[in-house]
Amino acid sequence: MPQINFQYYIELVRTFIYSIGGPVFIVIGLSSFIGNHLSKGRLESLQSKYEVELEKTKSQLEQARSQFFRYSEKQFDLYNDLWLVLNRTRDLADSLWEDAIRAMLPGFSEQIRQTRRAVTDNMLLIEESHYDDLDRLLKEFEQFKFGKQKLIDIKTSNTGNPLVDATDQEVKAAILKNKKVRERYTKLIMKIGRSFRKQIKG
Repeated sequence: MPQINFQYYIELVRTFIYSIGGPVFIVIGLSSFIGNHLSKGRLESLQSKYEVELEKTKSQLEQARSQFFRYSEKQFDLYNDLWLVLNRTRDLADSLWEDAIRAMLPGFSEQIRQTRRAVTDNMLLIEESHYDDLDRLLKEFEQFKFGKQKLIDIKTSNTGNPLVDATDQEVKAAILKNKKVRERYTKLIMKIGRSFRKQIKG
């Protein structure tokens, strides 16, 4: 039986391990390198894709934000303009009821016409019940009679003189007779004002 020394046996085992393990380690190493390379490439691709989508989303949000503020500002202007018209009518009514003179009638008549136009143009801003009440009150104002003239028919001449047939005494009598109409109008526009405030606040 041939003699095999220990050193020879060690070299034989080492050669066998290298012959089997070497390619395995190489394959594992290459697989790990390719896997890492692909993962990094994929991550970079996803990152680039999401950055583009993020910028697009940010742009859309900024556009929506800008549109929202423009709409809110426009909505506020509409409510504010209508409120100013309603409040101006109340102020003129208060002045007329305090002084009750013929010279004030054309201005108040024109203000009622402006209020009627503003209410009609902005009907969608006013709650339905408030709109109906306001419409009735404006009609009552329009039908005020001073002598034989209705308020809605009173105007100012080209020379600036009030075209009023009634005397100051008839004007005072008509104003006193319709005091409750003014009071109902004042209460109503305060309700409308509170409604506008809620709408603006959202």
